[in-house]
Amino acid sequence: MTNKSLFASDGERTVETARLNDLARTAPKTVNATWLATSGVAALIAEAADGADRGVELIARLAGFTDFDEGNDPYGERDFGAFDLWGEQLFWKIDYYHPDRDEHSPVKWSTELTRRVLTIMLASEY
Repeated sequence: MTNKSLFASDGERTVETARLNDLARTAPKTVNATWLATSGVAALIAEAADGADRGVELIARLAGFTDFDEGNDPYGERDFGAFDLWGEQLFWKIDYYHPDRDEHSPVKWSTELTRRVLTIMLASEY
């Protein structure tokens, strides 16, 4: 499906949205995605002991996340997840914005009309 296919079926839109969301987690630059970490997650990364690079560990966990089920992915778009890391439960969520980030995008299955923003937070910050 191409980005120009605004008339795709709902099923095709869902499949394309899920594919783009997977890329937002694994190769964000390829789909013009931005990652944001809350202050709680930033503090956990900064607390790393013995020179450990927690940022690399977090990136690997997000990229490798596959634990999607009816509870966290009811629409099949793979835009939310939760996992435990560093003794904390972390949530991540992908939101869809117009490329200028001034409003939500109504066409989330398009890389031309949507900028993905992945936010990673502590569950306690939700």
